[in-house]
Amino acid sequence: MNFFSKKVNVRHSWFNERSFLAKLAKNALRLGKPVVVQLYTLYLLFKSPETPLRSKMLILGALVYFLSPIDLIPDFLGPLGFTDDIAVITMVCRQLQAAITPALKEQALAAIARFFPK
Repeated sequence: MNFFSKKVNVRHSWFNERSFLAKLAKNALRLGKPVVVQLYTLYLLFKSPETPLRSKMLILGALVYFLSPIDLIPDFLGPLGFTDDIAVITMVCRQLQAAITPALKEQALAAIARFFPK
């Protein structure tokens, strides 16, 4: 399954669904459950055919920033390294709050449950 729709196509090897899910799994505990839920919710919203192109572009920007090896604050600095990523993710979630349904959030919670065992 391709991470991007046919309208939005980026050809970088580090920029795909597999790398997104791998980075999410690797850093889930460092990011924390609320941020991982936001990220996965944005991911699901991006994949939805009902999401308008403008919203998909906002989501794409946030997901690219999360995946990008070039950050304002490098991710290897531990929890501090993700503060810029978290700010971008939170800002986009707030912008698209009306599009994030409870069902979508529940789907995200179910999907990330494997990262946070009880």
